[in-house]
Amino acid sequence: MKSEKFFRLLGLATRMRGIVFGEGAVKDAIKGGKAELVVLSQDASDNTKKKFFNSCEFYSVNILEYSDRFTLGRYTGREFAVVLAITNQGIANEMRLCLDDLSE
Repeated sequence: MKSEKFFRLLGLATRMRGIVFGEGAVKDAIKGGKAELVVLSQDASDNTKKKFFNSCEFYSVNILEYSDRFTLGRYTGREFAVVLAITNQGIANEMRLCLDDLSE
């Protein structure tokens, strides 16, 4: 299944230290040009969603809203993850392809 591949890639990014967690660190990665892809949980607050969608649009960073905070957290070794940034370009590209395949 394609969603399983997405989560395996998320775990791989974590093990490679190619991922940034938390609102402040993700905003810094976006502004610093290090974020290749931002993943936002579907259960994030409307204010958080607006903030990150606006930042990503301004800095031309891809963003996707996927899964819930506890599932994202489980695959990254945390209790939960509301927002995270993938900093590894290859993994970010593979993750986007997984989700493109899901939407078809």
